[in-house]
Amino acid sequence: MSKSKTLIEIRSLARSHTRTALNVLVGIMRSKDATAAARVSAANAILDRGWGKATQTIETGDDGPLELIHRIELRADFQHLRRWRKSVEQAQSYTFKAVITIIVTGFVGAVWLGIKVMLGK
Repeated sequence: MSKSKTLIEIRSLARSHTRTALNVLVGIMRSKDATAAARVSAANAILDRGWGKATQTIETGDDGPLELIHRIELRADFQHLRRWRKSVEQAQSYTFKAVITIIVTGFVGAVWLGIKVMLGK
């Protein structure tokens, strides 16, 4: 199966759930129990799908095109954010591994203590 055919099938499957997904977004937007952030996010998603994303302008201060230096700084900022995100994800992974190690070590220690008690009797 070709890659493009797989993508077409995935899009088709995803689109078949459009009505359900939109109903979920509307439900979240209208829910009094949902956080304000969740309600706003759902409302924005609904508007984006119905009307397209709003265009955003970048102010440069002189009403001219975005200067090269601004683009370079923007690229550097995004690279910094990407590195920061990856380091956070790595820290989360290490934390998860440490918690699992502690749990396993505690379990093995408890089993060992049980065996010592059983052999001591």
